[in-house]
Amino acid sequence: MALRNIQAKGVYKSDRDNILEDFYFPALSAAVRYDRAVGFFSSSTITYAAQALSTFTANGGRMRLIVGAFTDARDIAAIKRGEDQKRISEEIGEQFLAAIEEAQGEVFEQRFQTLAWLVAEGRLDIRVALRPHGMYHDKVGIITDEAGDAFVFAGSANESAQALLPTHNYESIDVFPTWKLELEPYFSEHRAAFERLWENKSRGTAVIDVPTALEDRLLEVAERMDAPPDPARELAILKRLKSQEDEFDVTPKERGPRLPEMIGGNKFEIRAHQRDALNAWREKGAFVGVFDLATGAGKTITACYAVVQLAKSIPGLTVVIAVPYQNLADQWCEILEIFGIEPIRCYVSKTEWEDDLRQTIHDVEMAAINFAAIVVVNRTMKSPEFQSAISRIPENRFLWIGDECHHHSSESYAGFLPQNAKYRIGLSATPHHYLDEERNRRLTEYYGDIVFSYTLRQAIEDEVLTPYEYHPHIVELTLDEANEFADLSNEIARHFAREKSAGSKPSQGLTALLMRRARVIASAANKLPALESVLAGKRPQNHTLFYCGDGTVETDPADEEDEILEGRQIEVVSQQLDRLGWRISRFTSREPRRERDSILTNFKFGLIDAMVAIKCLDEGIDVPACSTAYILASSRDPRQFIQRRGRILRKSPGKDSATIHDFIVVLPEGYEDAAGHARKLVKSELKRVAEFSNLSLNSAEAYQVLRPILTAYDLEHVI
Repeated sequence: MALRNIQAKGVYKSDRDNILEDFYFPALSAAVRYDRAVGFFSSSTITYAAQALSTFTANGGRMRLIVGAFTDARDIAAIKRGEDQKRISEEIGEQFLAAIEEAQGEVFEQRFQTLAWLVAEGRLDIRVALRPHGMYHDKVGIITDEAGDAFVFAGSANESAQALLPTHNYESIDVFPTWKLELEPYFSEHRAAFERLWENKSRGTAVIDVPTALEDRLLEVAERMDAPPDPARELAILKRLKSQEDEFDVTPKERGPRLPEMIGGNKFEIRAHQRDALNAWREKGAFVGVFDLATGAGKTITACYAVVQLAKSIPGLTVVIAVPYQNLADQWCEILEIFGIEPIRCYVSKTEWEDDLRQTIHDVEMAAINFAAIVVVNRTMKSPEFQSAISRIPENRFLWIGDECHHHSSESYAGFLPQNAKYRIGLSATPHHYLDEERNRRLTEYYGDIVFSYTLRQAIEDEVLTPYEYHPHIVELTLDEANEFADLSNEIARHFAREKSAGSKPSQGLTALLMRRARVIASAANKLPALESVLAGKRPQNHTLFYCGDGTVETDPADEEDEILEGRQIEVVSQQLDRLGWRISRFTSREPRRERDSILTNFKFGLIDAMVAIKCLDEGIDVPACSTAYILASSRDPRQFIQRRGRILRKSPGKDSATIHDFIVVLPEGYEDAAGHARKLVKSELKRVAEFSNLSLNSAEAYQVLRPILTAYDLEHVI
């Protein structure tokens, strides 16, 4: 059959058309050549690009496929100069293999086999389009028959993980038949753009051949195939999956929570400590309580499991999940979708969620729906519109989950946490404040007692988290910094004495002094040469984090010997790493949200070596690929360093252990110190050091580094 015999529409939309059966299958059945450009390489992108290819294999035709990949500007420049192509290709290949390893499902497997078979037959050429600062986005296809006629089509598609499900695979394409000459201005540009890209002549983009690692994997898959791909099998898989989806109600709100079969390519099973936490929540707390789980121990999954189980016995259950940050809210939504839950996202523009929230809660009140889920950030949670809406949720059908619930112990949240929630879960690796008992009282008053604890030691022993090495590095303050530290400490002592005798709360003046002193420690100038010394002779290493302070440091510019420049530590460290050849991105509150998402993806796939952060990664945000961390600044609050360590110890494929480098500040040796500030400083630093060292693989080695300081200040008993 020729393409001219197919009555193709000008526009297809998957919400009203069966694009696979109405367009792809008939068109590719008639094709002898297929050119395709899709977005960033992922399991769902490959699934999207390879749809209906099983019917194309029988025609003896050839295919050219372009997929996108993340990289940075330096790699683009290197490729344009003809340099480093082998290294860059190997890195991209590792990225692609990681995506394949995470893939799951029959649809992906069947379509990946089709690509593999075409590669083995020498009928599929693959190239990779690289762009800095984001993804290669164009989605274009050219299907050509034996007569030379073609369908040129362009459009968009959902390439998220949910696109693997037939009911989630939204797509919209415009189709331009090349024999309709009046459409020539449209299809000719798409054709020309594809050819420019294929020939590596597209501005701002570098194109490389398929990485050897991906080609080898495709050939391995092809060797295991007994027969060519069968179009009937592809259709049968899709129809069966569609019928399974249809067993649930058709609207997202009514599809209902359910346990997934797989998570991250592995069979889903709740761990023993997660089950124990849920049992304790029910038996000790009567469905009210705090889960004190080590960072990385799966508190989000535990809470999702609770939602599924509670929804089974409570028709009309409404769950509201409050989180501190938008990145964390996005992560919750992604995991909820794995559990069959599509929440209302109350953390973007109010116009995008307010009406939906009101209608959903009205439907809950009227028992018109069986389940509803809402994810909100703390700032939005306090808004009058949100407060008014959730006040109408029936008490006996209301589950409230506070992630990083220690935030809610702040006085600023008084009166905003819903009293009409009968069921409550507080999630935190560090629920209690180390100094403020009033905050701890408020937390317990709302969330109840800690009903279950799971320590870092237990998590490492159970292989829930990775073991780690700990390397402390001693850094002395400069004389000027030491004097400032001593002066501030004396002033702080006077403030404490006055305010204690008056029985008053810490004043703003005292708080400001404490912050100034903390910044002296966090931004100690000698940390920079110490870091350079530690990094000397080491090649840049993927999946590395640098935690910096938010204060300023003094640096001597090489070209202006008499001038002292003050710069934020993160800026100076970034410059230092760049000079040493590290590919880095800063990850702070200054970067726009979309840029932070892109940075996290680049970090995951090794397209940057390191992230340089201040506080944005302290809570919640998942970076399981991270295997090495340099802690240049840390507060005295155990919450911060416990969260940071847990962030580094999360499990990830190929990650057997982690490494932590910690920069510990002391006063200069021999510093005149009648008030004992030197010993107090060392003692305060050792709280973190002891916590890190005791559970490390090399605790004896770490102790030897610290021993001279411990001996000098009679603190050997601390570790």
